[in-house]
Amino acid sequence: MLGRSGFDINNPDKTYTIHSLPGVFTGLQLVSYMYVGFKQFAPEQNIGVDLSNEYEAALKLFIGRKT
Repeated sequence: MLGRSGFDINNPDKTYTIHSLPGVFTGLQLVSYMYVGFKQFAPEQNIGVDLSNEYEAALKLFIGRKT
């Protein structure tokens, strides 16, 4: 519900809080979490921000640490 009005992903000084997670988050952090979440259960869904390159790089790092 928090993201319905959009997140300011270009302003690191603007922060958001979520009742179910401790701490404060920037808009870019929340959009990143959303992107990964949607990749898990609806990979074809377009959330309006293309983080595919960053996602693929993170996956390679994660998979590399498991081996």
